[in-house]
Amino acid sequence: MPDNPIVIGGGISGLSAAYYLAKGGAKCTILESRPRMGGVIRTERVDGCTLEAGPDSFLSVKPAALDLIRDLGLSNQVIGSNDHLRITFVRKGGRLVPLPDGLMMMVPTKIKPLLTTPLVSWWTKLRMGMELLRFPRRKAEDQSVADFIIDHYGREAVDYLAEPLLSGIYGGDPSALSVTSVLPRFVELANQYGSLTRGVLAERAKAASHPATDAALPLFRTLKGGLGQIDRKSTRLNSSHLGI
Repeated sequence: MPDNPIVIGGGISGLSAAYYLAKGGAKCTILESRPRMGGVIRTERVDGCTLEAGPDSFLSVKPAALDLIRDLGLSNQVIGSNDHLRITFVRKGGRLVPLPDGLMMMVPTKIKPLLTTPLVSWWTKLRMGMELLRFPRRKAEDQSVADFIIDHYGREAVDYLAEPLLSGIYGGDPSALSVTSVLPRFVELANQYGSLTRGVLAERAKAASHPATDAALPLFRTLKGGLGQIDRKSTRLNSSHLGI
């Protein structure tokens, strides 16, 4: 390991990398062009309310975020999503429209909510239904999340289904996110089943017959005081080890 490693960028990836390097005894320097740390994560308090101007949660099934939170001493701040009460709205045509029920990220698993939603056109609904007939076509190279979803469901599925959900977790442009990094399980399902919808339904059937110990976990988790706590705590704990 270099004596004085340099971390490019003070977003959550840069801060977490610097934090673990510092724990290993390396004095790091973080180079950040903006006047604040945290990257796309930004938490604000307005009239006693916690508002997220970027990502607002992380996936329960991915342990890395929770591991970092525990290391930072913030595990008592973790709360889960109320999945049975959660409604996500998307602004379209000047009004708020709820995402259709039964979506697994952007993958539809229920017919009626998809047919009745005004979020996507009838052409997109037809395409999403026909996706059930898709056969496996393994891709040799990585794709962006946007290209992957367009290939399966069309452009509207990116704009009105996937992007609103993914922005709450990654805060990035689907066209700039790697699908193998962000949605590796969906890539596996596409390679195995061809159809994402058929793959998700098959996985649900398996899970129902073999309940897992983490079946009761909420889909999303966050911190009571907002995800900005991670950036503030990691920077403060390592201020003596970091050149910022």
